[in-house]
Amino acid sequence: MLRLFKSSFWSFLSVLVRAVSSIAVNKLFATFYGPNGITLYAHFQNLISIVTTVPDGGTNIGIIKFLASGSTGTMPYRQYFWAGALLNLLCVVAALGLIFSFPQYYLDVFLTGLAGYEVWLWCLYFGLGSLLLTLNLQLLAVILAKRELRWHVFSTTVMTVGGMAAVYFTRGELPLAQVLLLVLGAQAASFFLMLGVLFSKQLIPSFRHVPLSKVIYRDLWKYILMALSAVVCLKLTNFYVRDFVISRYELYQTGLWQAVVKVSENYSSVYTAVLGMLYYPRLATIVNEEDVLRKFVRSTFYLVLPLLVVALLLVYVLRDWVLLLLFNKDFVQADYLFDYQLLGDFFRMWSIVLTNLIVVRAHVKLYIGWQIASALLYITLVSVLTGPFGLEGITMAHALRYAATLAFAMLYYNKYIRP
Repeated sequence: MLRLFKSSFWSFLSVLVRAVSSIAVNKLFATFYGPNGITLYAHFQNLISIVTTVPDGGTNIGIIKFLASGSTGTMPYRQYFWAGALLNLLCVVAALGLIFSFPQYYLDVFLTGLAGYEVWLWCLYFGLGSLLLTLNLQLLAVILAKRELRWHVFSTTVMTVGGMAAVYFTRGELPLAQVLLLVLGAQAASFFLMLGVLFSKQLIPSFRHVPLSKVIYRDLWKYILMALSAVVCLKLTNFYVRDFVISRYELYQTGLWQAVVKVSENYSSVYTAVLGMLYYPRLATIVNEEDVLRKFVRSTFYLVLPLLVVALLLVYVLRDWVLLLLFNKDFVQADYLFDYQLLGDFFRMWSIVLTNLIVVRAHVKLYIGWQIASALLYITLVSVLTGPFGLEGITMAHALRYAATLAFAMLYYNKYIRP
Protein backbone atom coordinates (compact mmCIF):
# COMPACT_ATOMS: atom_id res chain seq x y z
CA MET A 1 0.00 0.00 0.00
CA LEU A 2 2.86 2.36 0.88
CA ARG A 3 4.54 1.65 -2.46
CA LEU A 4 1.29 2.33 -4.32
CA PHE A 5 0.89 5.61 -2.45
CA LYS A 6 4.43 6.68 -3.35
CA SER A 7 3.92 5.74 -7.02
CA SER A 8 0.65 7.66 -7.12
CA PHE A 9 2.27 10.68 -5.49
CA TRP A 10 5.09 10.87 -8.03
CA SER A 11 2.67 10.21 -10.89
CA PHE A 12 0.39 13.05 -9.78
CA LEU A 13 3.40 15.31 -9.33
CA SER A 14 4.56 14.51 -12.87
CA VAL A 15 1.09 15.32 -14.24
CA LEU A 16 1.01 18.55 -12.23
CA VAL A 17 4.42 19.67 -13.53
CA ARG A 18 3.41 19.00 -17.15
CA ALA A 19 0.07 20.77 -16.75
CA VAL A 20 1.50 23.87 -15.08
CA SER A 21 4.35 24.13 -17.57
CA SER A 22 1.99 23.72 -20.52
CA ILE A 23 -0.18 26.55 -19.20
CA ALA A 24 2.87 28.74 -18.61
CA VAL A 25 4.38 28.19 -22.06
CA ASN A 26 1.04 28.87 -23.76
CA LYS A 27 0.70 32.05 -21.71
CA LEU A 28 4.18 33.20 -22.72
CA PHE A 29 3.58 32.54 -26.41
CA ALA A 30 0.24 34.33 -26.21
CA THR A 31 1.83 37.31 -24.46
CA PHE A 32 4.84 37.71 -26.74
CA TYR A 33 3.46 36.51 -30.08
CA GLY A 34 -0.36 36.63 -29.82
CA PRO A 35 -2.70 34.25 -31.67
CA ASN A 36 -0.11 33.79 -34.45
CA GLY A 37 2.35 32.43 -31.91
CA ILE A 38 -0.20 30.04 -30.42
CA THR A 39 -1.00 28.69 -33.89
CA LEU A 40 2.61 28.07 -34.87
CA TYR A 41 3.50 26.66 -31.46
CA ALA A 42 0.66 24.14 -31.75
CA HIS A 43 1.75 23.37 -35.32
CA PHE A 44 5.33 22.84 -34.14
CA GLN A 45 4.26 20.54 -31.30
CA ASN A 46 2.27 18.46 -33.75
CA LEU A 47 5.28 18.32 -36.07
CA ILE A 48 7.47 17.00 -33.24
CA SER A 49 4.81 14.49 -32.26
CA ILE A 50 4.95 13.03 -35.78
CA VAL A 51 8.57 12.13 -35.01
CA THR A 52 8.15 11.00 -31.39
CA THR A 53 4.72 9.34 -31.17
CA VAL A 54 5.65 6.00 -32.74
CA PRO A 55 8.82 5.55 -30.65
CA ASP A 56 7.23 6.80 -27.41
CA GLY A 57 3.75 5.36 -27.85
CA GLY A 58 4.95 2.16 -29.51
CA THR A 59 8.50 0.94 -28.91
CA ASN A 60 8.82 2.49 -25.46
CA ILE A 61 5.58 0.89 -24.26
CA GLY A 62 7.07 -2.47 -25.20
CA ILE A 63 10.37 -1.56 -23.55
CA ILE A 64 8.60 -0.79 -20.27
CA LYS A 65 6.89 -4.18 -20.36
CA PHE A 66 9.96 -6.26 -21.25
CA LEU A 67 12.51 -4.45 -19.06
CA ALA A 68 10.40 -4.20 -15.92
CA SER A 69 11.21 -7.68 -14.64
CA GLY A 70 14.77 -8.14 -15.90
CA SER A 71 18.06 -6.93 -14.46
CA THR A 72 20.64 -5.07 -16.50
CA GLY A 73 22.97 -8.02 -16.85
CA THR A 74 20.45 -10.45 -18.32
CA MET A 75 20.43 -11.15 -22.04
CA PRO A 76 16.69 -10.36 -22.53
CA TYR A 77 17.20 -6.94 -20.91
CA ARG A 78 20.14 -6.20 -23.20
CA GLN A 79 18.27 -7.45 -26.28
CA TYR A 80 15.10 -5.44 -25.74
CA PHE A 81 17.03 -2.31 -24.74
CA TRP A 82 19.19 -2.22 -27.86
CA ALA A 83 16.47 -3.50 -30.21
CA GLY A 84 14.27 -0.71 -28.92
CA ALA A 85 17.04 1.84 -29.46
CA LEU A 86 17.58 0.65 -33.04
CA LEU A 87 13.85 0.68 -33.82
CA ASN A 88 13.49 4.17 -32.34
CA LEU A 89 16.39 5.39 -34.47
CA LEU A 90 14.82 3.93 -37.61
CA CYS A 91 11.46 5.51 -36.70
CA VAL A 92 13.09 8.93 -36.32
CA VAL A 93 14.89 8.61 -39.65
CA ALA A 94 11.67 7.56 -41.38
CA ALA A 95 9.63 10.39 -39.81
CA LEU A 96 12.24 13.04 -40.64
CA GLY A 97 12.50 11.63 -44.15
CA LEU A 98 8.74 12.08 -44.55
CA ILE A 99 8.83 15.64 -43.21
CA PHE A 100 11.83 16.76 -45.26
CA SER A 101 10.44 15.13 -48.40
CA PHE A 102 7.43 17.44 -48.26
CA PRO A 103 8.86 20.68 -46.82
CA GLN A 104 6.21 22.90 -48.36
CA TYR A 105 3.51 20.95 -46.58
CA TYR A 106 5.15 20.40 -43.18
CA LEU A 107 7.68 23.22 -42.84
CA ASP A 108 6.57 26.11 -45.03
CA VAL A 109 4.97 28.11 -42.20
CA PHE A 110 8.23 27.94 -40.21
CA LEU A 111 10.68 28.60 -43.05
CA THR A 112 8.94 31.62 -44.57
CA GLY A 113 11.35 34.55 -44.77
CA LEU A 114 14.50 32.48 -44.12
CA ALA A 115 17.46 32.55 -46.51
CA GLY A 116 18.76 29.38 -48.16
CA TYR A 117 21.50 28.56 -45.61
CA GLU A 118 19.13 29.49 -42.75
CA VAL A 119 16.64 26.93 -44.04
CA TRP A 120 19.32 24.23 -43.98
CA LEU A 121 20.41 25.22 -40.47
CA TRP A 122 16.82 25.24 -39.20
CA CYS A 123 16.20 21.75 -40.63
CA LEU A 124 19.51 20.47 -39.20
CA TYR A 125 18.73 21.75 -35.70
CA PHE A 126 15.18 20.44 -35.89
CA GLY A 127 16.37 16.97 -36.93
CA LEU A 128 19.06 16.83 -34.24
CA GLY A 129 16.70 18.09 -31.54
CA SER A 130 14.02 15.57 -32.54
CA LEU A 131 16.55 12.72 -32.41
CA LEU A 132 17.85 13.65 -28.94
CA LEU A 133 14.30 14.15 -27.64
CA THR A 134 13.29 10.70 -28.92
CA LEU A 135 16.33 9.04 -27.34
CA ASN A 136 15.56 10.81 -24.08
CA LEU A 137 12.02 9.43 -24.15
CA GLN A 138 13.49 5.92 -24.32
CA LEU A 139 15.68 6.66 -21.31
CA LEU A 140 12.57 7.83 -19.48
CA ALA A 141 10.83 4.58 -20.45
CA VAL A 142 13.67 2.65 -18.79
CA ILE A 143 13.27 4.84 -15.71
CA LEU A 144 9.56 3.99 -15.60
CA ALA A 145 10.27 0.29 -16.11
CA LYS A 146 12.53 0.37 -13.06
CA ARG A 147 10.04 2.53 -11.12
CA GLU A 148 12.49 5.36 -10.56
CA LEU A 149 9.62 7.84 -10.68
CA ARG A 150 11.52 10.59 -8.89
CA TRP A 151 14.01 10.78 -11.74
CA HIS A 152 11.14 10.82 -14.24
CA VAL A 153 9.64 13.82 -12.47
CA PHE A 154 13.05 15.46 -12.31
CA SER A 155 13.64 15.01 -16.05
CA THR A 156 10.14 16.26 -16.86
CA THR A 157 10.77 19.33 -14.72
CA VAL A 158 14.09 20.08 -16.40
CA MET A 159 12.53 19.75 -19.86
CA THR A 160 9.53 21.92 -19.13
CA VAL A 161 11.39 24.59 -17.16
CA GLY A 162 13.97 24.73 -19.94
CA GLY A 163 11.23 25.28 -22.51
CA MET A 164 9.65 28.02 -20.43
CA ALA A 165 13.02 29.71 -19.91
CA ALA A 166 13.70 29.71 -23.66
CA VAL A 167 10.48 31.64 -24.30
CA TYR A 168 10.69 33.90 -21.25
CA PHE A 169 14.24 35.16 -21.63
CA THR A 170 13.94 35.85 -25.37
CA ARG A 171 10.81 37.90 -24.51
CA GLY A 172 9.53 37.96 -28.08
CA GLU A 173 12.66 39.61 -29.44
CA LEU A 174 13.68 36.66 -31.64
CA PRO A 175 11.78 35.39 -34.69
CA LEU A 176 9.22 32.78 -33.76
CA ALA A 177 10.93 30.07 -35.84
CA GLN A 178 14.10 30.45 -33.77
CA VAL A 179 12.27 30.44 -30.45
CA LEU A 180 10.55 27.18 -31.36
CA LEU A 181 13.95 25.60 -32.00
CA LEU A 182 15.19 26.90 -28.64
CA VAL A 183 12.24 25.25 -26.89
CA LEU A 184 13.01 21.96 -28.66
CA GLY A 185 16.70 22.29 -27.79
CA ALA A 186 15.96 22.90 -24.11
CA GLN A 187 13.81 19.76 -24.00
CA ALA A 188 16.33 17.67 -25.96
CA ALA A 189 19.22 18.71 -23.66
CA SER A 190 17.64 16.61 -20.91
CA PHE A 191 18.95 13.55 -22.82
CA PHE A 192 22.51 14.18 -21.62
CA LEU A 193 21.34 14.56 -18.02
CA MET A 194 19.35 11.32 -18.08
CA LEU A 195 22.16 9.50 -19.86
CA GLY A 196 24.37 10.26 -16.87
CA VAL A 197 21.65 9.16 -14.45
CA LEU A 198 21.17 5.80 -16.18
CA PHE A 199 24.91 5.18 -16.36
CA SER A 200 25.24 5.89 -12.65
CA LYS A 201 22.42 3.43 -11.89
CA GLN A 202 23.90 0.85 -14.29
CA LEU A 203 20.69 0.71 -16.34
CA ILE A 204 22.41 0.99 -19.73
CA PRO A 205 23.58 -2.50 -20.68
CA SER A 206 26.58 -3.47 -22.73
CA PHE A 207 26.10 -3.65 -26.49
CA ARG A 208 28.77 -6.31 -27.02
CA HIS A 209 27.63 -9.74 -28.25
CA VAL A 210 23.92 -8.98 -28.17
CA PRO A 211 22.01 -11.15 -30.68
CA LEU A 212 18.86 -9.37 -31.84
CA SER A 213 16.50 -12.09 -33.03
CA LYS A 214 13.30 -11.79 -35.04
CA VAL A 215 11.30 -12.70 -31.94
CA ILE A 216 12.52 -9.57 -30.16
CA TYR A 217 11.57 -7.33 -33.05
CA ARG A 218 8.21 -9.08 -33.43
CA ASP A 219 7.38 -8.45 -29.78
CA LEU A 220 8.10 -4.74 -30.14
CA TRP A 221 6.48 -4.42 -33.57
CA LYS A 222 3.01 -5.04 -32.14
CA TYR A 223 3.33 -1.86 -30.11
CA ILE A 224 4.74 0.07 -33.05
CA LEU A 225 1.76 -0.96 -35.17
CA MET A 226 -0.67 0.43 -32.61
CA ALA A 227 1.29 3.66 -32.34
CA LEU A 228 1.45 4.04 -36.13
CA SER A 229 -2.33 4.08 -36.26
CA ALA A 230 -2.27 6.92 -33.70
CA VAL A 231 0.17 8.93 -35.82
CA VAL A 232 -1.67 8.46 -39.08
CA CYS A 233 -5.17 8.82 -37.71
CA LEU A 234 -4.66 11.43 -35.00
CA LYS A 235 -1.46 13.42 -35.38
CA LEU A 236 -1.41 13.63 -39.16
CA THR A 237 -5.16 14.29 -39.21
CA ASN A 238 -4.76 17.15 -36.73
CA PHE A 239 -1.86 18.51 -38.76
CA TYR A 240 -3.93 18.34 -41.96
CA VAL A 241 -6.95 20.04 -40.34
CA ARG A 242 -4.79 22.78 -38.82
CA ASP A 243 -3.08 23.38 -42.17
CA PHE A 244 -6.50 23.50 -43.85
CA VAL A 245 -7.76 26.06 -41.32
CA ILE A 246 -4.60 28.19 -41.64
CA SER A 247 -5.01 28.34 -45.42
CA ARG A 248 -8.65 29.29 -45.05
CA TYR A 249 -8.69 31.63 -42.04
CA GLU A 250 -5.05 32.75 -41.65
CA LEU A 251 -2.98 32.53 -38.48
CA TYR A 252 -4.91 34.97 -36.27
CA GLN A 253 -8.29 33.27 -36.59
CA THR A 254 -6.68 29.84 -36.38
CA GLY A 255 -4.98 30.96 -33.17
CA LEU A 256 -8.35 31.67 -31.55
CA TRP A 257 -9.51 28.14 -32.32
CA GLN A 258 -6.17 26.70 -31.15
CA ALA A 259 -6.48 28.52 -27.83
CA VAL A 260 -9.72 26.65 -27.15
CA VAL A 261 -8.05 23.40 -28.22
CA LYS A 262 -5.17 24.11 -25.84
CA VAL A 263 -7.59 24.57 -22.93
CA SER A 264 -9.16 21.26 -23.90
CA GLU A 265 -5.78 19.51 -24.00
CA ASN A 266 -4.86 20.78 -20.54
CA TYR A 267 -7.85 19.33 -18.68
CA SER A 268 -7.95 16.24 -20.91
CA SER A 269 -4.36 15.37 -20.00
CA VAL A 270 -5.23 15.45 -16.31
CA TYR A 271 -8.26 13.21 -16.88
CA THR A 272 -6.36 10.62 -18.93
CA ALA A 273 -3.49 10.60 -16.44
CA VAL A 274 -5.86 9.89 -13.55
CA LEU A 275 -7.52 7.10 -15.52
CA GLY A 276 -4.07 5.76 -16.33
CA MET A 277 -3.28 5.37 -12.64
CA LEU A 278 -6.64 4.29 -11.22
CA TYR A 279 -8.50 2.55 -14.07
CA TYR A 280 -6.17 1.03 -16.66
CA PRO A 281 -3.97 -1.07 -14.34
CA ARG A 282 -7.04 -2.62 -12.71
CA LEU A 283 -8.58 -3.27 -16.13
CA ALA A 284 -5.48 -5.16 -17.27
CA THR A 285 -5.45 -7.43 -14.22
CA ILE A 286 -9.09 -8.55 -14.59
CA VAL A 287 -9.30 -8.72 -18.39
CA ASN A 288 -9.84 -12.51 -18.32
CA GLU A 289 -12.44 -12.40 -15.54
CA GLU A 290 -15.58 -11.65 -17.53
CA ASP A 291 -18.00 -11.03 -14.68
CA VAL A 292 -15.60 -8.88 -12.68
CA LEU A 293 -14.53 -7.01 -15.82
CA ARG A 294 -18.10 -6.30 -16.82
CA LYS A 295 -19.07 -4.94 -13.40
CA PHE A 296 -15.91 -2.85 -13.09
CA VAL A 297 -16.25 -1.24 -16.52
CA ARG A 298 -19.96 -0.55 -16.07
CA SER A 299 -19.51 0.99 -12.63
CA THR A 300 -16.61 3.15 -13.83
CA PHE A 301 -18.54 4.21 -16.93
CA TYR A 302 -21.41 5.58 -14.89
CA LEU A 303 -19.20 6.89 -12.09
CA VAL A 304 -17.32 9.30 -14.34
CA LEU A 305 -20.52 10.61 -15.97
CA PRO A 306 -21.58 13.11 -13.26
CA LEU A 307 -17.94 14.09 -12.64
CA LEU A 308 -17.43 14.93 -16.29
CA VAL A 309 -20.69 16.87 -16.49
CA VAL A 310 -19.83 19.00 -13.46
CA ALA A 311 -16.23 19.61 -14.52
CA LEU A 312 -17.04 20.59 -18.09
CA LEU A 313 -19.95 22.80 -17.03
CA LEU A 314 -17.54 24.59 -14.70
CA VAL A 315 -15.13 25.15 -17.59
CA TYR A 316 -18.01 26.48 -19.70
CA VAL A 317 -19.14 28.94 -17.03
CA LEU A 318 -15.57 30.17 -16.47
CA ARG A 319 -14.51 30.08 -20.14
CA ASP A 320 -13.83 33.84 -20.42
CA TRP A 321 -11.78 33.85 -17.24
CA VAL A 322 -9.85 30.75 -18.36
CA LEU A 323 -8.98 32.33 -21.71
CA LEU A 324 -7.87 35.49 -19.97
CA LEU A 325 -5.80 33.54 -17.44
CA LEU A 326 -4.09 31.22 -19.91
CA PHE A 327 -3.69 33.69 -22.76
CA ASN A 328 -4.73 37.34 -22.89
CA LYS A 329 -7.73 39.55 -23.64
CA ASP A 330 -7.34 39.07 -27.41
CA PHE A 331 -8.46 35.45 -26.99
CA VAL A 332 -11.68 36.10 -25.06
CA GLN A 333 -13.54 36.53 -28.34
CA ALA A 334 -13.06 32.77 -28.89
CA ASP A 335 -15.48 31.92 -26.07
CA TYR A 336 -18.25 30.96 -28.53
CA LEU A 337 -16.12 28.02 -29.72
CA PHE A 338 -16.45 26.30 -26.34
CA ASP A 339 -20.03 25.13 -26.97
CA TYR A 340 -19.32 22.23 -29.32
CA GLN A 341 -15.71 21.76 -28.17
CA LEU A 342 -16.85 20.88 -24.65
CA LEU A 343 -19.63 18.67 -25.98
CA GLY A 344 -17.12 16.77 -28.10
CA ASP A 345 -14.74 16.51 -25.14
CA PHE A 346 -17.54 15.06 -23.03
CA PHE A 347 -18.20 12.33 -25.63
CA ARG A 348 -14.48 11.64 -26.06
CA MET A 349 -13.58 11.50 -22.37
CA TRP A 350 -16.59 9.37 -21.48
CA SER A 351 -15.90 6.95 -24.33
CA ILE A 352 -12.29 6.37 -23.20
CA VAL A 353 -13.60 4.10 -20.44
CA LEU A 354 -15.01 1.76 -23.11
CA THR A 355 -12.58 2.19 -26.01
CA ASN A 356 -9.70 1.11 -23.80
CA LEU A 357 -11.33 -2.32 -23.72
CA ILE A 358 -10.39 -2.77 -27.38
CA VAL A 359 -6.73 -2.36 -26.52
CA VAL A 360 -6.85 -4.46 -23.35
CA ARG A 361 -8.60 -7.33 -25.16
CA ALA A 362 -6.07 -7.11 -28.03
CA HIS A 363 -8.60 -6.45 -30.80
CA VAL A 364 -5.90 -4.67 -32.78
CA LYS A 365 -7.53 -4.84 -36.21
CA LEU A 366 -10.77 -3.41 -34.86
CA TYR A 367 -8.86 -0.65 -33.07
CA ILE A 368 -6.94 0.38 -36.17
CA GLY A 369 -10.02 0.11 -38.38
CA TRP A 370 -11.98 2.46 -36.16
CA GLN A 371 -9.06 4.89 -35.94
CA ILE A 372 -9.03 5.14 -39.72
CA ALA A 373 -12.80 5.52 -39.96
CA SER A 374 -12.81 8.18 -37.24
CA ALA A 375 -10.07 10.20 -38.96
CA LEU A 376 -11.84 10.11 -42.32
CA LEU A 377 -15.12 11.11 -40.68
CA TYR A 378 -13.45 14.09 -38.97
CA ILE A 379 -11.75 15.34 -42.14
CA THR A 380 -15.01 15.03 -44.07
CA LEU A 381 -17.02 16.86 -41.40
CA VAL A 382 -14.46 19.68 -41.19
CA SER A 383 -14.54 20.13 -44.96
CA VAL A 384 -18.34 20.21 -45.02
CA LEU A 385 -19.07 22.29 -41.92
CA THR A 386 -16.44 25.06 -42.08
CA GLY A 387 -18.09 26.57 -45.16
CA PRO A 388 -21.48 27.39 -43.64
CA PHE A 389 -20.42 27.69 -39.98
CA GLY A 390 -16.86 29.05 -40.09
CA LEU A 391 -14.54 28.20 -37.19
CA GLU A 392 -17.47 26.84 -35.20
CA GLY A 393 -17.83 24.18 -37.88
CA ILE A 394 -14.53 22.67 -36.73
CA THR A 395 -15.81 22.25 -33.19
CA MET A 396 -19.06 20.82 -34.56
CA ALA A 397 -17.01 18.26 -36.48
CA HIS A 398 -15.14 17.46 -33.25
CA ALA A 399 -18.41 16.88 -31.37
CA LEU A 400 -19.91 14.70 -34.10
CA ARG A 401 -16.71 12.65 -34.43
CA TYR A 402 -16.65 11.72 -30.77
CA ALA A 403 -20.39 11.21 -30.57
CA ALA A 404 -19.82 8.53 -33.21
CA THR A 405 -16.88 7.19 -31.15
CA LEU A 406 -19.08 6.90 -28.05
CA ALA A 407 -21.77 5.10 -30.05
CA PHE A 408 -19.16 2.71 -31.47
CA ALA A 409 -17.74 2.05 -27.98
CA MET A 410 -21.19 1.26 -26.60
CA LEU A 411 -21.86 -1.17 -29.46
CA TYR A 412 -18.52 -2.84 -28.78
CA TYR A 413 -19.35 -3.17 -25.08
CA ASN A 414 -22.77 -4.66 -25.80
CA LYS A 415 -21.34 -7.21 -28.21
CA TYR A 416 -18.14 -8.31 -26.50
CA ILE A 417 -18.66 -7.56 -22.81
CA ARG A 418 -22.30 -7.30 -21.86
CA PRO A 419 -24.11 -10.67 -21.58
